[in-house]
Amino acid sequence: MTITPTPTARHRHRDHGQSVAELALVLPVLLLVLLSILQIGFLLFTQVGLINAAREAARNASNIPVSTVAQASTAADAYYLRLTDASTGFLTRNVSGYDDSHLIDTGAPKTRVCYYSFTDASGAPAVMARVDVQYSHPLFVPIISTILDAFDGATDGGFRMSVLEDIRVANPVPTTTNIGDINSQTCNA
Repeated sequence: MTITPTPTARHRHRDHGQSVAELALVLPVLLLVLLSILQIGFLLFTQVGLINAAREAARNASNIPVSTVAQASTAADAYYLRLTDASTGFLTRNVSGYDDSHLIDTGAPKTRVCYYSFTDASGAPAVMARVDVQYSHPLFVPIISTILDAFDGATDGGFRMSVLEDIRVANPVPTTTNIGDINSQTCNA
């Protein structure tokens, strides 16, 4: 006596094969979405670290009284070193996985610390400390990397991130300064 499968059992067997085929079609798309979320998460995490590092450097740089080009240049050099030092710098402390080889310190725009003077709302002279951080975060998800790499204008395998922080120098400023205005800032060498 032979037992023939019922129509319901045959139908279930075909459904199982169909599920495998559907999974094979959908799985690459789901992996791409998951890896995209992961890549963008790393970028956002790095951006927050860059913001924190730039703010910390600008807050520290704003505590130095500057009224001459020599004072501004010396302070800018000192805080650029504190920002970028590989072992204890603000970037190393705030950016997880920070690699100083990805810091953009040539060309324009580039990472730098500057001072400039302006006239505040009351008409008094004032000085600002400015920290500009340019960083190229490496991309690691193949298809997403190609898409993201095209957004920043340079196909270099990294996504360029920029942070700019300005904080007013809190110490009293003499009635005149010669460190330059927003268009002719005194920056690190």
